[in-house]
Amino acid sequence: MYTKLITNQLLKNITKFWHLQPIKCSARITNTTHLNVDQIKSKSSFGKEVTYCNNYKEVLNEREYSDIKNVWNNKETSFESYETEKINGEYVVNDEIEGDENVAIKNLLYDERQDDIMKLLNSCENCAELNKLVFNFDDRLKKEHVIQSVILTWMFTSSLTKDAMKENLLKYLLTCLEPYILDLNINEASCTFLYLRKMQVPKTHPVMCSLLTKALDSVNDPTEFVDLAAISQLAVAINTGRDFFTPILCANFINRVHKYIKTCQTREDARLLAICVLNLQPLIDDEILNAFKERISILLQNGVISSNCPKVIIKLLNMLNIGVWSHKNAAAIRDLLAALKPCIKQLEGNVLKNVCRIYLYHMEPATLHEPLAEALEDLLNRNISPETLAYFVPFSEPVRRNALINTFKTFINSSEVWEQSNSSAHLFSALRALKISDVAICDKYWNGVLKELNYASQADIGQLRFLRHCHRYMHFNNNLGGTYRHLGVEQRLSQMAITAIEYDIFGRIPQIFARLASFVFAYGHTPHCLKKYPNILLSKVINMAEQFTPGDCFLISRGLYISLELRYRYQIPPLVNMQLAAIDSVLAGCAERYANISEENQHNLHDLNLLVRCLSNRKTLKNSVIYHRILAKYKDVKCNDLNSRILKDMAYNFTATNYLAPEMLESMFEYITNNYEHVAGDTVEKVLTCAYNLGYMPKSSEPLQKASLIMLRDFNYMNGLSLVQACLALCFYKAVSQELIDKVFCVNFIQRVENEIQMCYSKATYPERVLKLVMQLNRSVCLDYPECKVPWFQQNFIEAHMSKKPFHESSFSRDVRKFLETLLQDDSYFRCNHVTPYGYQIDFVIHFDRDKKAIKAPMETTMLHRITKVAILLLKLDSFCENDLKALRGPDSLKIKHLEMMGYKVLRIAEHEWNSKYMNAEQAKRNYLKCLLQISN
Repeated sequence: MYTKLITNQLLKNITKFWHLQPIKCSARITNTTHLNVDQIKSKSSFGKEVTYCNNYKEVLNEREYSDIKNVWNNKETSFESYETEKINGEYVVNDEIEGDENVAIKNLLYDERQDDIMKLLNSCENCAELNKLVFNFDDRLKKEHVIQSVILTWMFTSSLTKDAMKENLLKYLLTCLEPYILDLNINEASCTFLYLRKMQVPKTHPVMCSLLTKALDSVNDPTEFVDLAAISQLAVAINTGRDFFTPILCANFINRVHKYIKTCQTREDARLLAICVLNLQPLIDDEILNAFKERISILLQNGVISSNCPKVIIKLLNMLNIGVWSHKNAAAIRDLLAALKPCIKQLEGNVLKNVCRIYLYHMEPATLHEPLAEALEDLLNRNISPETLAYFVPFSEPVRRNALINTFKTFINSSEVWEQSNSSAHLFSALRALKISDVAICDKYWNGVLKELNYASQADIGQLRFLRHCHRYMHFNNNLGGTYRHLGVEQRLSQMAITAIEYDIFGRIPQIFARLASFVFAYGHTPHCLKKYPNILLSKVINMAEQFTPGDCFLISRGLYISLELRYRYQIPPLVNMQLAAIDSVLAGCAERYANISEENQHNLHDLNLLVRCLSNRKTLKNSVIYHRILAKYKDVKCNDLNSRILKDMAYNFTATNYLAPEMLESMFEYITNNYEHVAGDTVEKVLTCAYNLGYMPKSSEPLQKASLIMLRDFNYMNGLSLVQACLALCFYKAVSQELIDKVFCVNFIQRVENEIQMCYSKATYPERVLKLVMQLNRSVCLDYPECKVPWFQQNFIEAHMSKKPFHESSFSRDVRKFLETLLQDDSYFRCNHVTPYGYQIDFVIHFDRDKKAIKAPMETTMLHRITKVAILLLKLDSFCENDLKALRGPDSLKIKHLEMMGYKVLRIAEHEWNSKYMNAEQAKRNYLKCLLQISN
C-alpha cells in the first residue's frame, strides 16, 4: 500500500500542487488502501529497513520538506506595522503532558502497582539507576517494562543530550522491544514511537519503521478503535523532526479527528484535539476548524473550560493562533483569553509572555489589559531582562516611559545581553514600543544586528533567519518617516536576500520570494540600483504572477513605494519606469483575479484590506478601474469575521482613500456596540477618526456613547494624540461626556501631551500635528459645549501658525474673486481670506443689509443684528469623499456648523462644479454666483 502510494512522481506532483494552492482537506482520503496492509506486514522484518520507510528515505529530503513547511508558516497575518513574535505555524508540540509532569509521565500507560519490576522502575530517580535496573532484570523484562523504560529514559535525559549511558540504554531497549512489536496496542505503539522520536532515534531504524507501520495500520483500519490520546501522540511524533510529509502520512487521521470533535465533552479531550489539529494543520479544512471552534464555545459556556484549566486554554490558543488561520479565529481567541482573566497573575512567566503575544496581536479583549499590565509589572520586578521589558512596555502608562528608556539603554550597552538567545528580537520590540528617536541609540541597536548578521552561521542563513531583520528594519524605517538609515544593515541584508533569490530554492517559492524581493526593491544596494531594479526580480515577479496572494502583492508594492521615496523621489529613470509598468500589470492582475471571485466564494476582509493597501502604494494604480472595483467590494463583503485588527485595517484604508462605505462603517459601529467590553480604546479611536473624516453619521447614538465610556476606561493607557483625535470626533457627533472633557482639559493631560512631543519620533511633523488637533478640540468644545466653561487658549498658536503660512491665492480663488468684483462692482464689499476669532479661515466674506444689498463691513458691533454675514467657502476635491462628490467630509462639515453658530450664512462653491463643462462660459459662472448670492440685478 504505502510503497505504491509514496512514489517519487506522486510526491513531486503533490509538492507542485502545494506550491500553487494549499491543500484544503481534499486529502481526506477514505480508508480504501488499508486492504493491502498484510502485504507490508509480510515484507517487514526487524533486521531490515522496512520498504515503507525506505521510500521515505529516498523521496523525502529534509530540506525539501522544510521548504514546503516554510511556505505554510510564513503567511502574513496582517499588514499592521506592529510586529509580534507570535506562534506562526509551529506544528510540533512536545509538551503534551500536563499537570505534575513526572507523575503523569510515569502513569501514562501503566499503573505502577502492576508488578514489582514496574514499581522499581518508577522508583528510579535518574538515568543511572534506570540503566542499572534494566540490565539487572534483562531476562525478566516484559513489553510493558521495556516501554516504561523508554518513557523514563526520556524523562531523565534531555532529547538533546547524547551521552554514552543513554545511547547504550536506548540500543538495548530497542533490541528488547523488537520481538514485542506485533503484540503492541495502538496506545503503546504511538507512545513508544513518540518518545523514541523525541530522543532522536533515526526514523529509518527497523524498530522505528515497524512501530510506525503498526500504529498507522491501526489508524487506517476503520474497524479498530483508536483512542484520541494515541492519535495526538502519533501526530506529534510524525511532526517531530519535520522529516515526514504530513499530508500523505496522516491523511486518514482526519475522519477520526472529526468524529472526536463532534463528541468532545471534557477539557482533556479539548486539549488532545488541539494537539491533533495543530499537528495536522495542512489537512484541516474550514469545516473541521469551524466545528472545533463551535465545540470550544459550548465548553466555555458550560464552564467545562474555564480559568481552572489554564494549560488547556493555552494549548487551544496556540492552536488557533498559528499564522495560516489566526485571522479566522479572532472571536474564539478573544473568548479564550477572556476566560483566562481570573488566573492571569498565577500564570508562569513563559506562559504569561505567550498570552501577551497573542493579546497584542489580536488587541482583544480589552478587559485583559489591566491584569496583564499588573502581572507583567510583577514579572519585571522579579526578573528584569530585555524579554520582560519588551513585553511590559506596550502595557505601561506613558508616565513611566523615561524610566523604561533608561533601563533599555542599560541593556543595549551590555555585551552580555547581546549574547542571550533572541536578544535582538526583544530589544527591537522594546525600542519600537518606546518610540525612541535618539539616533545614537538606534545606531547602537542596528550595529548589534549587523554584527549578528556578519557572524551568522550558514545554517541560519540557509533557513532565512535574516528575513525577520528585513521585516523589522522596513517597519522601523517607516516609523521614523524614512529619515533613519543604517547603510551597513541595508547592504548586508540586501546581499543576503539577493543571494537567496538567485541561488536558493526559496527564491522559487512565491510567498518567500515576495518577502525577499520587497527588501531588495526598497533599499537596492545592488549593481546599477540607481538606474534600475535587478533583472532577476522583474523576471521572477512576472513568472510567479499567477501564484501571488494579496499578501505577496502588498509586500512587493510596499518595497516599490519605499524605493520611490528613497531613490527615485525626484526623478525616475526611464528603465525603472518600464519595470514599474510591468510590475504594476502583475499587481493589477492579482487584484483582477480577486475582483472576479464569484459570489459563492465570499470575499475575505483580510485579503481585501491587503489589496487596497497594495494598490494605494502605487500612484499609477490609484485611479485605475481595478482600484475602484476593489474598493467597491467593501459594499459586497459580509462582516461575519470582524475583529479589532480588521477594524483598524479598514479604518486606515477608508481614511487613506477617502472612500465612503456606509454599510461597512455601520457594521464597524455595531461591532463596537456589541463588543464594547472587548474593544480597546486605540481601536475605537481609529474607527471614530475614520468616520469623522468621512463625515459619516451612525444610525444610532449608542455606539458613540459606548465609545465615550471606552475612552474613559482606557484613558491612562492611550497616548495623547489618540485621545485628542477621539474627543474631536466625539465633539463632531455631540457625544463627548463632561467627564472626558474635564480629563482632557486639565494641567496633567496638557503636561502629558508636552512630554510626548518632547520624545516623539518625527520632530518635523508630529508636534505641529498634535498642537493643531488640540487647537481644533479646544475650539470645538468652546463652541459646542459652552456649558463646560473651557477657556479658549489657542489664539497665540493661531497667530503664530498664520504668520508661518503666508496667504497664497489659487487660480480657483482668483477666478471667483474676479466674478465677485464684477457682480458687486466694488471690491470693498467683500473680504478675502478672512480669519474668525476661533481661527477658521473663510475665503470670502460679504455683508448684506436687510434689503439684500451688499455693504461694506460695519465697524460698529451694534449694527450686526441688522445685517447678514455671508461666508463663501471654496471647496476642493479632497473636501468630498472619493466615491461620492456630494458627501462632504467631517472637518468641512464641522467648520460649516461652527461658522453658522458664529452667525454666518455659509455658501459653498465646489471646485469640480466651478470648472465643469457646463460652467465653461463666463455668463454661466456669473449667473451661478448671482443665484447663489440671491442678487437680483
